[in-house]
Amino acid sequence: MKTITLGKAGDQPFKIKGIGVSRVHATVTIDDYGQWVLADNNSANGTFVRNELTGALMRVGAQGVRISEMTFIVLGADNSAGCCFYAKQLINPGDYIEEHLYMQKKKLEFDKEEEKVAKNAKWVRLSIFAIMVLFTIGTFVWQYGFNNGKTPEGLFMFYRLLSVLTMGASSFYDAQGKRAKIMNRRKLFSHCPNPECDRKLSGDEIENLKCGRCQK
Repeated sequence: MKTITLGKAGDQPFKIKGIGVSRVHATVTIDDYGQWVLADNNSANGTFVRNELTGALMRVGAQGVRISEMTFIVLGADNSAGCCFYAKQLINPGDYIEEHLYMQKKKLEFDKEEEKVAKNAKWVRLSIFAIMVLFTIGTFVWQYGFNNGKTPEGLFMFYRLLSVLTMGASSFYDAQGKRAKIMNRRKLFSHCPNPECDRKLSGDEIENLKCGRCQK
């Protein structure tokens, strides 16, 4: 069994300087079967792990939770005041290729989500346009084919109703809001894998497998 203490006075294989990290902040235990457990040591600012589906940070208590080598751990805050790293760095420090490849995979997933939103938004616009064209043709046929060129009664009311329906359809599929949510989730999965660097990587940096600041 191996126990690794995390914190400013911990024995993890990298330095932790964040003001929001306690001297003995948390503990990782690896048993003889290769199972990992992360537990908080009643730290002032908490210990968290990232949900790999949503990106949300989930607080870890003193009772501990099971983690894997690729679990993203946050001590304190997710910024320069804390310390963020993949658990793998505790046993294989300085090798960031697996983390970078994982971020590339997540980037591709978000790219596909954005493409789907763009396609659906285009479909909604085309559908609204098609409805408007059909309605215009229908009213023209109605007026000149069956109503001797006279404006049908209630036509303006129908146009108002159509405008309300088309506006409602546009509001129902909020493409801009969906893109904003995807962008926010991207940021949660773009943290530099170097525990001593607090940057969020750009898309180009993720593609190039290297942080522009620390070069890791």
